[in-house]
Amino acid sequence: MTSAPLLWLAASAMAVLTAWLVKKGSEAKTLNDANILLFLLVMMVSMFASAVDYLYSPGYLTIVILLIANMVTMSVVLVPIAAVMLFGDRELEDIRKGKAPSARFMVEVAVIALVILSELFMGWTFAIIGGSVAASGGVGALYSAVVASASSYWFLFTMAGEMAITVFLLRKKIPRSIWWIVGAQSAMMFLSPTAIVSPAWAEYSTFAGSAVMVVLFVYVFEFLYRNRTPDPGTKNYLVRIMSALALMMAGVFVWLLDGDATVFVLSVVFEMVVYFWLAVGRSQAESASEDWRSSPFWVFGMLGLLFVAEFFMGGAIDIYAYGTGYFTGLPLAAVGASLAGLGAVFYDFIVLFSSVTASAWYLIMMGVEMGALVLFKIGHAREFETKVRLGMVIAAYGAYAIFLPYFVFPSSAQYVPWIGWSMGLGTAGALAPDILVALLATYFISGALSFLFGSRNVCSLFCTAALMYQGTAIDSMSSFNRTSTVGRKFLTSRLNSIYKVSVSVVWLSLIASAAISYLNSVGVLDITFFGTDASYFVYSFYFSFLWYVVWMMIPFIGTYGCVNTGMCGWGSFNQLISRLGFFRLKVMDSDVCVRCETKDCAKVCPVGITDQPGSFIASGELRSMKCIGVGDCVSACPYENIYFYDVRGWIRKRLHLKGTQPPMPGAHLPVRLMQGEPSPRD
Repeated sequence: MTSAPLLWLAASAMAVLTAWLVKKGSEAKTLNDANILLFLLVMMVSMFASAVDYLYSPGYLTIVILLIANMVTMSVVLVPIAAVMLFGDRELEDIRKGKAPSARFMVEVAVIALVILSELFMGWTFAIIGGSVAASGGVGALYSAVVASASSYWFLFTMAGEMAITVFLLRKKIPRSIWWIVGAQSAMMFLSPTAIVSPAWAEYSTFAGSAVMVVLFVYVFEFLYRNRTPDPGTKNYLVRIMSALALMMAGVFVWLLDGDATVFVLSVVFEMVVYFWLAVGRSQAESASEDWRSSPFWVFGMLGLLFVAEFFMGGAIDIYAYGTGYFTGLPLAAVGASLAGLGAVFYDFIVLFSSVTASAWYLIMMGVEMGALVLFKIGHAREFETKVRLGMVIAAYGAYAIFLPYFVFPSSAQYVPWIGWSMGLGTAGALAPDILVALLATYFISGALSFLFGSRNVCSLFCTAALMYQGTAIDSMSSFNRTSTVGRKFLTSRLNSIYKVSVSVVWLSLIASAAISYLNSVGVLDITFFGTDASYFVYSFYFSFLWYVVWMMIPFIGTYGCVNTGMCGWGSFNQLISRLGFFRLKVMDSDVCVRCETKDCAKVCPVGITDQPGSFIASGELRSMKCIGVGDCVSACPYENIYFYDVRGWIRKRLHLKGTQPPMPGAHLPVRLMQGEPSPRD
């Protein structure tokens, strides 16, 4: 312990020195610059590697061997420096051999590799001296020592400080738009739960690191919303950092579950590579690239990596909330080499997947992230009614999806109408006689609301889809409804054959599983999915697994895939009732739609109803089972010509109350458009 202050002083000095060398690496332009820099880095690696070697085999002979090895290494590394002195210096960018990587690229790779090796050996050295790692044992012990050193505070805290210093030194090079992301990397490195051997630290750092990551994800997606054409370098950095964070959360989850820090260490090394590549690599291109929404695979990667990071983050917090038994005690099926064995693999996967996506803590984190994006959208909304609805979306998610079912009625939700059965059949578990009243009441309440106000009460308010699809960045992805191959098949208000087949399969499976569940409960049958109730398993498959797959597939099928593909049985029920009820979209003046040249209402629809203008022109209204009343068309109309009509409008009209009559034709029509001139948004 007496050596700890000296070790920290040495670690701090090495962090400053390494950050300075990284800065020099980013500025290296000639062979001479690169050779001197690499010489210094090789000496650092050699010094700490020798220290580790000596600590494992102390003695006079070891010192002699290490001195000779270091002299040989130094001589070899001095050769390029001498060559430059003899034959002259050259610019790195001018050195290229055929199609081989440029000298500049090779220097960047070498600098990053040497910095990481230096830090690993330094952490290993200090961990041995500090007593947290024993310098003994065979190959297995050596591997464990490397993992223990790289997951200790000697390595992680030093790296966090080094990254922070590098940010300061390179503040003029790193784009200000991603400063916060780079800073968050340093903070999350410091908040590594493996750094200090203490349950309190592990718990605190896991929650604090998760909070930083959530804020970071919100920032990234809001950044994309505000910067539609980021340069290629920034796009590459974003997908790399998302990959590193996803791997890091997987590592934390595995470490909390069984104590193995290997995956976490790999994630830290990968994050260091991402970080130093940004620092050492060439400056980001100043010219803007194409819209990021024109790169569907890139968007899919970002959404998928966000989900993976959130998945393991939720799993890690579940371990703290419920203990490791939450996962080790899952009712998994025995896997064998047969058809039943394949079924068991599928069953186990769904059970494991759903154990996280259906947990309160996962929903809380996703709610905070997506809710923040919805909050930002409130600031952009034009209509007061849309602002109110979006505010209600956030409140409804917190109360309806999390607080009431998980904290108020955690053990009796199936008996509470509209709360326990918020997603219809299977939501609260097995179907039994004593819960039929609650189930039927749920369908009645939701159906009545859909009849009076439209299915917007579910799909654009109470359902988790409302929060997940209506935030700024995700909402802007509605362009994929028109650009993706599959998304185009779901355009217009018509229900295509894919939808009809899908919704039929979904409802047949829901009804069949509910019937089996009910007959099991009354003792007529005994059919389960490896011991799990049929109705609940089918629900878990649709809403705890497939729903998230559809969400991540936005770049290929468009937004609100749950509505367009017919995979949501609960949604299709409410949409059908809505079509039979009062709800519709209406326009004040059809002539406005005739003369409108932008047709913005059709462009922004999140479910791809592109035939809105034609319907408005023909009948002055749109009635469609697909319309879920998000209201983007109302906000996008440059003439404020579209409005919602539901039971409230019907009552006002019957009672001849103020506001029942539309304004005079052309009241919302700009003078230029009335005269046949171009639209103000042309």
